[in-house]
Amino acid sequence: MLIGVISDTHDNVFSTEKILKELLNQGVNAIIHLGDIVSPFTVKTMKKLLGDVKVIAVKGNNDGDVYLLTTLFRNYGWIFSQEPFIYEVNGRRFFLLHGLSDATFTLDVARALAETLRVDAVLFGHTHQPHFEDVNGVIVFNPGEGCGYLTGKVSYGVIDTVSLETKIYYV
Repeated sequence: MLIGVISDTHDNVFSTEKILKELLNQGVNAIIHLGDIVSPFTVKTMKKLLGDVKVIAVKGNNDGDVYLLTTLFRNYGWIFSQEPFIYEVNGRRFFLLHGLSDATFTLDVARALAETLRVDAVLFGHTHQPHFEDVNGVIVFNPGEGCGYLTGKVSYGVIDTVSLETKIYYV
């Protein structure tokens, strides 16, 4: 099973559409969004493109109308969590969080979670910087930013739930 991983799209519908089209062309079965979607209108655009492909998301610090975001996700049969959580699929456990404070602290937290939790991967966003490392057999991964606002680069990731092969792609 292939899972697309995106984060920090910040209402950049143009970039979000490009990423989602690439993910669909790669044959992903689900998409994880690691926060900072921002507005409900972006979720409606995502649904139009994705159809039956499921989206699992965590709230980011810039996500605005949490009530409507939660309602839309529920109506679409998707998951929107206001707190970090463990998402299990194909016998794999993924800890999902957006991030906290600055980039250094967020990475420190992700590494600490990888060292202490019984998970296959810790997936995070918030820093707008792509990151991949193996911490004692646990993947620590940030797909970078889906909006391109801070770095000028739009990126996303794909994880194979069987092999745990993880790749970063640039749009």
